[in-house]
Amino acid sequence: MQFPGGRVEFQEPMSGTEDLKKVVETRVRDIRFVLDQLALVRRGPGPDARRGLPKGLDKALDLERVGMYGHSGGGATAAETMRVDRRIDAGVNMDGTLQYDDSDFLPVAREGLDRPFMLMGKAGQTHLDKASWRSFWDHSAGWKRDLSLVGGSHFSYTDAQSFVPALDERLDLPAGLREQYVGTVDPGRSTAAQRAYLAAFFDQHLRKRPQDLLDGPSSAHPDVRFVD
Repeated sequence: MQFPGGRVEFQEPMSGTEDLKKVVETRVRDIRFVLDQLALVRRGPGPDARRGLPKGLDKALDLERVGMYGHSGGGATAAETMRVDRRIDAGVNMDGTLQYDDSDFLPVAREGLDRPFMLMGKAGQTHLDKASWRSFWDHSAGWKRDLSLVGGSHFSYTDAQSFVPALDERLDLPAGLREQYVGTVDPGRSTAAQRAYLAAFFDQHLRKRPQDLLDGPSSAHPDVRFVD
């Protein structure tokens, strides 16, 4: 990574539980720093007033309604940040494990949350299948949902679900590699479902607009299974 001024830093490969803990803790501090800076912007003139800010930005920020979602490590970060910072009102974890290793869970998996949170996983990544998700589920007292993307894989929650099939058409990827990365779910339906459920979740919990989509399976999104 190159920083302003030309300084270049190289990331060492992660090697074990302590490195993973450091990653999550750093990301949590980053998110809390961003929230602090947004609060300064709202109060004005902001942390970097010398450069000027877009007109009206301070009036557009509503820090009384904050949501966070992420994929993989980002999803774990969303959950863990909510645990330590009550400024985040609702969150979504998209296929992110909540454990450092088989026996060491993130604190949020051990304690749960008391505010709205939604788990979105691939097939086999649900609170019925994974111990860290089950612990989080059992300890969470707030509104919660667990949605499984049938036929999906870990990177079905990224743009890889669109470009990996395109690469396969041109490069003839090794057998099974495409399915390993993005599963067998149709990319168009998968994208539409993710957009719909994320929007419904935040509309309901940040904008206080009840959403029928969150109450049970929908024929419009047949690839999404509600896990009870």
